[in-house]
Amino acid sequence: MSLNYHELTMNEPRDSPARRKQHLIICTVMGVMFLHSGISAGLFHSMSIDKGEFPGGEFTHKFSTRDYAAASGISRNIEADLGIDNIDERGWQAPSDSADLLFSVFLDNDGSIPGGMTRFASGIITEDAEKKRKLLETNSKADEMTKNEYHKNGKYNVFKLPKVNAAVALHPTTGGVWSALLQQYKIFPALKKYYEEQGGSDSFVVISTCSEKQGMCMYYVPLSKKEVFYMGHELTEEYGVQFAATSSVEKFFGIDLDGMSFGGKTFANVYKGLKKLLRVSSKMSGKEEL
Repeated sequence: MSLNYHELTMNEPRDSPARRKQHLIICTVMGVMFLHSGISAGLFHSMSIDKGEFPGGEFTHKFSTRDYAAASGISRNIEADLGIDNIDERGWQAPSDSADLLFSVFLDNDGSIPGGMTRFASGIITEDAEKKRKLLETNSKADEMTKNEYHKNGKYNVFKLPKVNAAVALHPTTGGVWSALLQQYKIFPALKKYYEEQGGSDSFVVISTCSEKQGMCMYYVPLSKKEVFYMGHELTEEYGVQFAATSSVEKFFGIDLDGMSFGGKTFANVYKGLKKLLRVSSKMSGKEEL
């Protein structure tokens, strides 16, 4: 006969000292683990950005319009198409080590495009004709896939990316949620600031290549020929015109308030009403203080 901890303490009051101590220990352990994950992902890593060179080359890639966090899943799918199995000797999933082979090119980085509608391309830059052939051969299967298979949906295209001077930065990565957050809210803003200090304006392109095994990502921001890196697609300024009326909340969370309703009212109207109410409350509070 065996009893677990919950059975032994089921008759204790909810606010008993033992229960409070248990909750405190659990929250502390979870907090430490959460902070450790952030530190491993580079939460306190100082950004050092230098002038360097993006090597360029033939980019065999898939183009996507969705949240940037999907890039890691697409990259894993590309590795599968290449026959790269990240499995260790025990049969467990092993960290990817495809730096300088797999690249992602992020096109919309100025905050004007809603989450989920940002554009990027993931693929390989290599002179290995056999690797390119493997990827292009999978195009025949793409038409048979459903839209729900979004990591696999779409065909590979080839585009020649130029060799240019670029801002270059290294940053740790774990390939997890922390890394995605730090990329969006720490790394990209730092690269944008450097790009503008170098005389750049408006939209800019960010290119990354990562090695989960080494725990590091290399980031490039081309300092010339920016338009070429859009690979025939609209610049962010042109693409973003259709989102000009999108609220900051929609852009941040990647939701369509007009397509959602509450009590017969669209969330867009509810949101506008709340903003108006808050403004009125603020004015009334100011008058009361006078």
